[in-house]
Amino acid sequence: MKLLVLPPHRDVTLVPEAPDGWTCLDVARDFCQRVFARDAVEAAAEARERAPATAQSMRELLLLRAAQALRAREGLRVNTGLRALGAVLTATSGAPNGVHLRLDDVALEGGTTERSADVLRAVEQPASYLEDLTLAAGRFARAERVRLWLERDLQLPAAAWLARACPEQVPLEVAGPFAWAHRAALSSLPMFQRAAFVEAPPLRWRVAPRLDEASPASLVWLAESLEVRATSADALRSLTGGAAAWAGHVSLGSLLQPDALVESGCKVAVVGFCAMDGAGWLDPLGARIPREALAHGARRLRDAGVHVVAEWWVGAPGVDEAALDATLAALGAEPVFDHLAGVRPFHWPRSPSRSGCTPQWPDVRVGTPPEDRDLARSLPFECARSIPSAEIPRVLTSLATRLLARAPLSPGRVAAACLPEAPLPRATAASAAAIQLDVDCAWVQLPAALDGAAKPSWFAANLRTGAVLAMDARLAPRLAGLVRPTDVASALGGVPQAQREKLVDTLVARSVLTRVNG
Repeated sequence: MKLLVLPPHRDVTLVPEAPDGWTCLDVARDFCQRVFARDAVEAAAEARERAPATAQSMRELLLLRAAQALRAREGLRVNTGLRALGAVLTATSGAPNGVHLRLDDVALEGGTTERSADVLRAVEQPASYLEDLTLAAGRFARAERVRLWLERDLQLPAAAWLARACPEQVPLEVAGPFAWAHRAALSSLPMFQRAAFVEAPPLRWRVAPRLDEASPASLVWLAESLEVRATSADALRSLTGGAAAWAGHVSLGSLLQPDALVESGCKVAVVGFCAMDGAGWLDPLGARIPREALAHGARRLRDAGVHVVAEWWVGAPGVDEAALDATLAALGAEPVFDHLAGVRPFHWPRSPSRSGCTPQWPDVRVGTPPEDRDLARSLPFECARSIPSAEIPRVLTSLATRLLARAPLSPGRVAAACLPEAPLPRATAASAAAIQLDVDCAWVQLPAALDGAAKPSWFAANLRTGAVLAMDARLAPRLAGLVRPTDVASALGGVPQAQREKLVDTLVARSVLTRVNG
């Protein structure tokens, strides 16, 4: 038996098709299924309720109880479920764990996955997925061969642990886009020194939004690492295996080839852009796409039922905050994409492009990573009118906040979050008399305040916006279960009429309640 092992942490809304002759051991999904099981979430919450209250334990309990409340609702939406999963991953991977998880990311305690010394330190620290790694490693001794698959750096700490646990007599291979790109640095780590680094064909993935198994009818997913550029329907079919329907990342310029996308079975196209000005759109390689041509391609795709999702890359060469403001205004005035998933930091690619395309940004001086960042994923650069790297986190947060005020953003950079969902019910008039809880908001009762002070408290927590509001306990019985449209007078009958509308306005503005047609 040859084992293809997928370590945590990765996009668990994707399921791989195992290559011929291999058995897939998806430790990442096994881990998420275990910690997200209802009894596991309840046990984690009860453990924090029994322990002495601290700021950390109350924050974690808030996330766990909010996730439980959202999952219990009828008609759970995919994105709400993903936000609940992200909350559980965050709550269960705090200190003393050395690897802190989010839905689509990891953070090493006091370090980074771009530095091998930090990865080695993380291997020795507790992690919320150690139980799953141990179970997986127990199967290695009976394997003919073990191949660890690394799509991204997020998997490094777990992959290093598994490599160390692989018995000496079992051949060990390491493959995947990240592993191959960084094979020189990885092969120097003690646990990888005996491993063979293999340039294996890309895995074929299918989307499985709810942590269940993908069916043969599930969408095939084209990963960002493939650097897909639509040239013809046949070229796209060669990547999807001729699947009837697929989704995934394509270049921004691919939208200029709508017929190829439609004919090949594309249902969701995910593209990246950096800015837009009067002449056109800038893609992450600095190529300029004519404005009218892109709008025409997007309309053709929309008419054919293709859902176009965009990611905004922030921090590109020569794109300052004024250019971002202009792009934001243009997005509002001339919507081109069906959904704006969110913002992400721009990175200058460290490795040559698979597609052979080179960056076209003018007047850029590209540097080298710091010596201790032997696993750096990108290169530093200098260019006039660029946002300083130290300012990027602030700009990302500010821009995301402004976008979120317009429309929901995706819960994370995972495949299932790109799939279209039915629009949420909204009131057609501001005077609508019916209200209900926001789809991503839960009321949570904690045994202490969020700072750990011994004061039982109620909170409204929205997992989409991140807002947490301390609430009057007298309102809790009326509003905590408001999951269906209810007229304001019935929901807030105990509140004086003069204050009722002001209270509703405040709670709607803070994404606790939503106005809907009664």
